[in-house]
Amino acid sequence: MKIKLAIVAICALLINACASAPTTSGYLSDYERLAPGQYLEKYWADANNIQKADSPLILMGEIATDMISDKKDVTVADSVSWLKSALQDGDLITTDSNNSSFRLDVAITVMDPGSAAKRIWAGELGAGHAQVQVEGKLYDIEGGSVRATFAERRTSSGAIGLKDVGGDAGPSLIEEMIQQISEDVKAELRSTLASG
Repeated sequence: MKIKLAIVAICALLINACASAPTTSGYLSDYERLAPGQYLEKYWADANNIQKADSPLILMGEIATDMISDKKDVTVADSVSWLKSALQDGDLITTDSNNSSFRLDVAITVMDPGSAAKRIWAGELGAGHAQVQVEGKLYDIEGGSVRATFAERRTSSGAIGLKDVGGDAGPSLIEEMIQQISEDVKAELRSTLASG
């Protein structure tokens, strides 16, 4: 019995980045209708009024950053660059407005690289974790109506501080979590917009 409990505890400690319940930032106006999505923690889509397509294209809109500020070795500009690059990696989100049916506006509402020292000493207890929250709105370009919204928050202990042994891993943790969130956003939107 003790061995099983020890294995469960070790597995829990080694989890690197995980979803955490998003907080209400005020960027969205409909938090109460968000529910667990297929890939995202909180998601809503107007499924009855979404034009389905085999190869939907989404125009990359604005990335709002007014709720975050530069922190240690991570700037707002870094976060925007990582998010834009990750979202546009692939064939779903584009800068081509001529062939897009939808526009995606997003906001980085939380960006905190945490504390390397706290992660090393008490990361397994939640101390010093890096955190990122991204929220978004998908608009129908033709009518301007909001067709989907989401909020996703991630935290990372940096493998309970092991990634910090060679130096502060905060910036790389933020970049990793932004990449993970972006992949889940694209998977969720692709699932919603796919015709088949």
